[in-house]
Amino acid sequence: MVTWLSNLPIERKLLLTSVIPVLAIVLLSAITYRSVQTFSEDEEQLNNIYLAQRKGAEYLRLALDLQSGFRGYVLTQQESFLIPFRQAEDHVLEAGDSLLAMVSGRAPQRQAILKVQQLVKRHIAEKNQLIDAVKAGHLTEAMQYIEEGRGRMLIIREQMDQFERLEQQALSEAFANIARDRSLMISVILGGGLLALALMLAALHLIARSITAPLVGLAKAMGTATGGAIPFVPILDRKDEIGALTNVMSAMSAQVRDRIAQVEKSEAELRTLNQDLAASESKYRSIVDHAPFGIFRTEGMALVYSNRYNRILAGLNPDEEGDPEAIRQSIHPEERERVLSEYAQAVRENRPYETVFRFLHKDGTITKVLSRRIPIKDDAGRTVMYQGFNIDITALEQMQARLSRAERLATLGQMAAGIAHEIRNPLVGIGSTASVLLEDAEPTDPRRPDLETILKETRRLDRIVNQIVDYARPRTLAPILFAMEELVRETLAVLGEPLAKKQIRVEGPHQPHLPPIQADRDQLKQVLLNIVQNAVEAMPNGGVLRISAFEFMRDQEPGMTLTFTDNGAGITQADLPHVFEPFFTIGKHRGTGLGLAICRNIVDAHQGEIRLESQPGRGTTVALWLPLRQPSIVSGG
Repeated sequence: MVTWLSNLPIERKLLLTSVIPVLAIVLLSAITYRSVQTFSEDEEQLNNIYLAQRKGAEYLRLALDLQSGFRGYVLTQQESFLIPFRQAEDHVLEAGDSLLAMVSGRAPQRQAILKVQQLVKRHIAEKNQLIDAVKAGHLTEAMQYIEEGRGRMLIIREQMDQFERLEQQALSEAFANIARDRSLMISVILGGGLLALALMLAALHLIARSITAPLVGLAKAMGTATGGAIPFVPILDRKDEIGALTNVMSAMSAQVRDRIAQVEKSEAELRTLNQDLAASESKYRSIVDHAPFGIFRTEGMALVYSNRYNRILAGLNPDEEGDPEAIRQSIHPEERERVLSEYAQAVRENRPYETVFRFLHKDGTITKVLSRRIPIKDDAGRTVMYQGFNIDITALEQMQARLSRAERLATLGQMAAGIAHEIRNPLVGIGSTASVLLEDAEPTDPRRPDLETILKETRRLDRIVNQIVDYARPRTLAPILFAMEELVRETLAVLGEPLAKKQIRVEGPHQPHLPPIQADRDQLKQVLLNIVQNAVEAMPNGGVLRISAFEFMRDQEPGMTLTFTDNGAGITQADLPHVFEPFFTIGKHRGTGLGLAICRNIVDAHQGEIRLESQPGRGTTVALWLPLRQPSIVSGG
């Protein structure tokens, strides 16, 4: 082979040196391209899983809307409850088909959704038949169906929970694939570059020996010349350009320059590949950092990484790195020790850990999360770290509470309507008879006080029945734009006589230029009247009622906060959790215990919040938060 290489022209020798590394670079580029394609496929899979999880949540919400709308219609027989039922019926099957298309490549998830889809179709058919029966006056079968319907919804929830677990497993596998593909790409680039360099050096070594050996021999031969004689140039048995020294040197210089350009080009290509790799890594890190759920990593019990959303869940500034352990300090004090001790036990046993706990923010806001932590093991089976996920379930908890409360109110509404019908008729008769007898009785008639007592108690019972019906009825709002300061002044004017009689001084509100609020003015006036009346009754010997109003943003939604603070007797900690419960009253001889319960119904219908804080002997504060804008038609329980 050495003889063949010596007889080969120098141009072909140098061409041979470029072909070998070029082939190696082409092979390396093909493998790198395939790795980039794998990254793209992994990214598409992550996006598909995320969309499938969102679609699954929408599908479950529509199924629940079907159940709640049907139940509300059957219990109340009001057509307004069929609106959410029909809306859910129009979209739930379409959502299911979209979800089936999203998970077409994942057989277990598809099987779970197919089961749910079959159940939903059957439920829709059954509910439509029962709705027609209710419209025809046959209510018994529908009521029996509702009583037996919990098991059906439980099956749907179990299938959707199974679907969620499978999707979560697929998500973890996708993240693992990304990490594996990244490591493979780095190995391929480094290994291929080293291989190309080794082949290039080997080729250059052989070619250099084939060129320099005859030149050294020629130089020695020329060095033997003496006395200025023309040196003897031996004729070399070669078929290349060595015989013409000048041409050989010129060709060698040109080829060396070409080789330098090739090396620089190879370095530029490697530099570009490294930049692409860094950009890809930054992109996927950005995806993880901006994922819509908390992602964190621990080594033992030490928290070593937490994405932005996890810091948001903990009530921390996502743009400040800070100490990762600050996230654990944001766990609610009532649950922190339990969570850390249970997790430490799971780490010692090398098993997954799942729990539900609350984050307590600095402003008092509470976020409830579902936390899952999975051990990641190496090839030897040793746990090297835990990968964790925190999912915000605060809205889900609130939605479930609202749904449960709406169902209870619907049942209570039906009962209240029956009570009102059965009690009012005899009350009207008793009251009318007592009024006639009272008119006919002489002022000195000994029966007159008894008749007055009967008439007064009859009116009180009628007032109680009216309050029960008002509490249980669905809330339909008629929102208009108005100034909250004017409504507060009207409320204080209505109660001006009892305020003055008990020598209660009112302070505030002093906030000027509050924005107008869109709400049901009459119903909010009922809320304010009830709150101020309670404050008046809490200060029988006089006192101060402080009222404040200011703008307050909650969950990125503009709103307004109203506070009413008195320095009356206050409420004990044992009674405080029950103040919004119906028929619960403290120290009132004439109250029904429905005032604050009705207030909460009205505030909930406005998508607002009412809170009450109190200390015995120091007074009570009632805080209202209301959004500045309402949808055109709002209904609530």
